[in-house]
Amino acid sequence: MKLLFKECIDYCGFDYLPEGIEEFYDSYIGDNKKELIDRKFLNHIFEKYDLSHDKQDLIVKAYEAIEQDEKLFHFTKFLVWDMCSARNRCDVDNYKNMTPACMSKYGEMYSLLLLLACVEPAMNLLKERGVPVEYYEGIPYRSMDNQFKKLIENGDTTVSDFPWDMNFYTCSIYLMDRFLFIPCKFEDSFTMYRNNKTKKVIALRHGEEEFRGDGQINGINDVYDEKGKFTTEWKESENTITGNPISPMGYVKKEKITLDKDEWKLALKQGDILLALHVPAGPGYNPERLKNSMELAIEFYDKYFPELKVKGFWSESWLYDSRLSLVLDNDTSNIIKVQRQFYLYPIKAGDSMLRYEVFGDWNADPHKIELKTSLQKAALGYMNTGGRFNNLSMVVLREDVDKIGNNTYINKEDIEDFKRIVDIHLK
Repeated sequence: MKLLFKECIDYCGFDYLPEGIEEFYDSYIGDNKKELIDRKFLNHIFEKYDLSHDKQDLIVKAYEAIEQDEKLFHFTKFLVWDMCSARNRCDVDNYKNMTPACMSKYGEMYSLLLLLACVEPAMNLLKERGVPVEYYEGIPYRSMDNQFKKLIENGDTTVSDFPWDMNFYTCSIYLMDRFLFIPCKFEDSFTMYRNNKTKKVIALRHGEEEFRGDGQINGINDVYDEKGKFTTEWKESENTITGNPISPMGYVKKEKITLDKDEWKLALKQGDILLALHVPAGPGYNPERLKNSMELAIEFYDKYFPELKVKGFWSESWLYDSRLSLVLDNDTSNIIKVQRQFYLYPIKAGDSMLRYEVFGDWNADPHKIELKTSLQKAALGYMNTGGRFNNLSMVVLREDVDKIGNNTYINKEDIEDFKRIVDIHLK
């Protein structure tokens, strides 16, 4: 018999549950499974990571503590069911670490156990879709390897980044050649249009947002521009749309433009489905591999997830900061060559990711570390002028994937305009 939602959560006493989860519980049918995880799979994990008998015993006892608690077991099976379908709904990352108060002895292990319980059900769903096993058989272990390394070396069972790891344990993220892809909803505050004749793409920022004179969101990196700041506007009539355009170099322009609806068609709006692109470490970060990866991803999702109606690609990274083009060789740097294939736009993210990736710590002071790479030296040189880096996001529409390598969105005029506007708030 299915238990009432309130009855479960009142008993389990979770310190966190995703918002709106009751709606999905109402459609959960439940099952008669007596195990949260198949013991054959569990033994496979033990053998793969050569876990000691003590650590095997710890995991088994923790699982049994869930399975022997009727209400916690029932609700945990629901969470597994929901997590395995959440990404295909393109939900925002609502899930994070959870600890049930009713699980007093092994509560700190619950998040890891919950993720491990997702692997087989997720794979079964993919089998039902007809997805070849080679696309997903190794995906969970990309996160599991580091997780069990922590367990073996330090006895650490905590999950460091639950929303990110969930992508792998639920087999929701796929490696296509060089890059990883996962569906997402486009939610940023602008709309893109394509000219019927020239096929040029323009993004118009929505209204009532404040930007610095350099076109970045006012307050990024705690840098404000009281003198040069401006607020975006949006006006739409039956025949026209007026707004502040976003330069594909990643900043919002102060001067507004007007588009004729007879000449420009809608290309991307909020709520559309995109494939989020993630960049694993390693060689091959170049436009050729980018194009091949995106083409493979479109082919994969069109075939196995046709209901998603993918409109293109999205990503956020320090690698996309157009300010890097001020300090790197534009002709030889793959970072810049890849940037030039994107329609870049500003977001509310400062330079902490660059500090981590380039200087080794989220809050790194580059003046206090030994500079070893040319990028470190170039980045610090720019920062010494008073400039600051920040993450940017990008969009590539699916119609433009075959043009990657030809700088479809960014032209010479865009680059020169960027050089004129960048850091104008510091002058």
